[in-house]
Amino acid sequence: MHARAAQREQQWKQKALAAEQIIKQLLVLLVYCVQQLQALTRQVAWLNKQQFGSKSESTRSTASPPEGTPPASTSGTETTEQPTAQDKRKRGQQPGAKGPKRRRRRNLPAELVHHTIPESERTCSICHKIRPDTGLTEKSQRIEWEVRLKCYEDVRHIYGPSCACACGRGMVTAPKPAKLIPKGLFGVSFWRELLLKKFDFLQPVQRTIRELQGLDLEVSPGTLTGGLKKIAPMLQPLAGQFVLQAREGFYWHMDETRYPMFVLIEGQDQTKPRRKWWIWVVVGLDATAFLLEPTRSGQVPEKFFPKGTEGILNVDRFPSYFGLLGPDWKIKLAYCWSHQRRDFINLGEGSRRFKAWSQEWVGLINQLFAANRKRRKAWFKNRSDFKAIDQEVRFQVQEIRKRLDQELAGGQLAPEQEKILQSMRRHWAGLTVFVDHPQVPMDNNAAERALRQVAVARKNFYGSHSQWSGELACGCFTILATLRQHGICPRRYFQAYLEACARAGGKAPENLEEFLPWKWSAEKKAAWSTQEQAP
Repeated sequence: MHARAAQREQQWKQKALAAEQIIKQLLVLLVYCVQQLQALTRQVAWLNKQQFGSKSESTRSTASPPEGTPPASTSGTETTEQPTAQDKRKRGQQPGAKGPKRRRRRNLPAELVHHTIPESERTCSICHKIRPDTGLTEKSQRIEWEVRLKCYEDVRHIYGPSCACACGRGMVTAPKPAKLIPKGLFGVSFWRELLLKKFDFLQPVQRTIRELQGLDLEVSPGTLTGGLKKIAPMLQPLAGQFVLQAREGFYWHMDETRYPMFVLIEGQDQTKPRRKWWIWVVVGLDATAFLLEPTRSGQVPEKFFPKGTEGILNVDRFPSYFGLLGPDWKIKLAYCWSHQRRDFINLGEGSRRFKAWSQEWVGLINQLFAANRKRRKAWFKNRSDFKAIDQEVRFQVQEIRKRLDQELAGGQLAPEQEKILQSMRRHWAGLTVFVDHPQVPMDNNAAERALRQVAVARKNFYGSHSQWSGELACGCFTILATLRQHGICPRRYFQAYLEACARAGGKAPENLEEFLPWKWSAEKKAAWSTQEQAP
């Protein structure tokens, strides 16, 4: 009897232990499911922001600085107090404020148009006397937008022999006007406008064709594409000079973005064209270079910068740049604080649990941005104020590092929080390059802004259909971005360069020195900043 009871008790104990094990496994599974659900919730929040939210990360933080932190600058929108409803200011012209003066567009060609009143309207209906003209006038301005195409008929005169001498015999015909494409119909200004519309205004060729149809010109897509293919080799040597110049100096910005290419590369499956290529950008002191590559690996920056290159490179934390830290290069990587801040923003927007913690960190980084803006202004404009502001920036950097170490040592962080802070600690040397180099900004915005053209082009005309067209796009992006750096009018510059190509017989001119803006004087750059005809 007792043996059976003991046996049953043992069986129930075994069942209880098995049930406890199952409960433990279920609890572990539940915790895992909750973690996955939280991760998916954050991912959905991030995707919603990417698709529907504001692209700006500018915030109005009310987070208080750590104890002992000196008051930071409140310039800019990143660190200002949250305004009340009464303090909010409407955008645009304020009621009662003096309006801006109308600017005179003296750079536009002017045409005088006289407006008179006919005699019939100046005649008195009673005595029939006519109002005399006093000679007085009133002037006003209006600006009209006239877009038109003009067809020139080139009539070349033929001259007969003048004498029996060797140089006077035979018939002589006036030469043809120089053309980019010798037997082509379109002149230099036509191709100039097509290049600007596609690569400066980012307008698809098909939309340009519709615009030309509205101006009574029917032209096929193949005609324009064929013309661009012939013009591409003319621009390649010039763009190559710009790329080489972008390597020069001691400080650069670099970034990359995807760019669809509907082409096959060597050794690839012929039934599956590789569409995902990348355009890399390097913003140098005197030039900006765009590079079209089928890879996003570290081979690109390592190939662009020759071994032994010395300087500072502003980048994000993408691993492809880490190869430049090797012994063959003397490059310091300055990591972008905007990307570091984005980690906190995404975590706070994806989970209410971490929102307050993320906002505190975002507030600290915003204060550092504001203080460093003042420091850079003092560095470039007023060195007498630099020392005090520099100490403030260094103090804030020390406080951020102190808080970073304290939170990681506390052992109370969730995995999501620890992941962000561990990343900050790993990249700390690159994040603080700006401290000892005031000329280096805290962000990589110069490269981000340069890639905006590529992103809009990718959206408007879906990349490039062939490798030559992708290289033409990169060449034009390179030239246009560099011209913007130097404040030179793209329309005037392209007109002058394409005319030189036409005079060279549809090839790049031998002397490219006169088209390199970093070799121009300040007076020449100022003269070429307008759209007047090149001297």
